[in-house]
Amino acid sequence: MKTVICSLLILVALWPLHQINAQEVVLIRHAEVKLEHNGWMGAKKAARLRNAYDTAPISQFNPDTVLQKVPDRLTDTIYVSNLSRSVATGLKLYGDSAILVSLKELNEFEMHMVWLPLVLPYKGWTSLSRALWLMGLEKPGTESFQEAKERVNRVCSFIERKAEQNKQVVLVTHGFINRNIAKELEQRGWVVIKNKGKENLGATVLKK
Repeated sequence: MKTVICSLLILVALWPLHQINAQEVVLIRHAEVKLEHNGWMGAKKAARLRNAYDTAPISQFNPDTVLQKVPDRLTDTIYVSNLSRSVATGLKLYGDSAILVSLKELNEFEMHMVWLPLVLPYKGWTSLSRALWLMGLEKPGTESFQEAKERVNRVCSFIERKAEQNKQVVLVTHGFINRNIAKELEQRGWVVIKNKGKENLGATVLKK
């Protein structure tokens, strides 16, 4: 009985240390982009909208509502991509309370619209183009899926180095790269405790 009690006391004593040493990654997807893309369209219009997406402003949102749904910030640095929707979201969420570091490596996976004699909704064009890109079809001079995966590996190694130093890493980036970062981190032993990073202003949280 004394042995059991001693073991419990040791576990209780070590629990705070485990909490202190725990590492956390928070992957937040950017706010919704203000871009009218309703209706059916051909490839030319879909391509114009895709190009406009990277410079369009984000929709307004209440940062307090978003921050209530993510872990408390423990780090003074927030990592964002080079794309305006990521930078604007990071500024809106954290403002002057943190240092924003913009990294091209965190940009969303490159994608060009395929040119086919079809009329589809905008989301139909993006889904088709993404599917063909995943199958290996890419425009010369743009990032291939294999190159994107290699970039994700580099990003995850960077995240793990920062997590060792600061215990928490917060990134405000993009839906598709977030999913792939989370998947790669899982393969490296991280555990997903929240999986909302596919949604605008949603977060995927991992711990190790």
